Amino acid sequence: VTVAIGWSGYVVSFLHDIGLDVPCALSGARGTVVQCADGTSMTAVFNLPAVVIIALVTTLLVIGIKESATTNNVIVFIKLAVVVLFIVFAAHAVNPANWHPFIPPAEGQGHFGWDGVVAGGGIVFFAYIGFDAVSTAAQEAKNPQKDMPIGIIGSLLICTLLYILVSGIATGVTPYKD
Repeated sequence: VTVAIGWSGYVVSFLHDIGLDVPCALSGARGTVVQCADGTSMTAVFNLPAVVIIALVTTLLVIGIKESATTNNVIVFIKLAVVVLFIVFAAHAVNPANWHPFIPPAEGQGHFGWDGVVAGGGIVFFAYIGFDAVSTAAQEAKNPQKDMPIGIIGSLLICTLLYILVSGIATGVTPYKD
């Protein structure tokens, strides 16, 4: 449910960007005060996008594991394509001067310096949560003792490489003061 609520915010934002607005009363948890696009506030009745997302995912799971796997593969492909396209198209805009100083002097707690590095490390730690969830699908694997370690370690290595490339390019394109 928490994931559906998070996705709901993205769906509402995306629909707003393309000119379709979800009524405020239908875009938040029951009883919460939500901010409308026009600046007004109102109390939400229920979160319609979250309900639709849960219904779609439930329907997909009821249909079958092959369809769920295919849908998951399409979603992963789209996410990887976006990351790879960013790497390819932003790499030419890297300005090495943006990496100097490599660790900027601290400007308060958590802002730059080693304190900022530690704070960033905490955030990156949570980015890696979820790889252990792959093991829950072990019963579906043909050879779990061989395939599961390869899948988990392989995905960790690929994600680590992509994180390093994206963060290196993003910091090379944008000055750290911006």
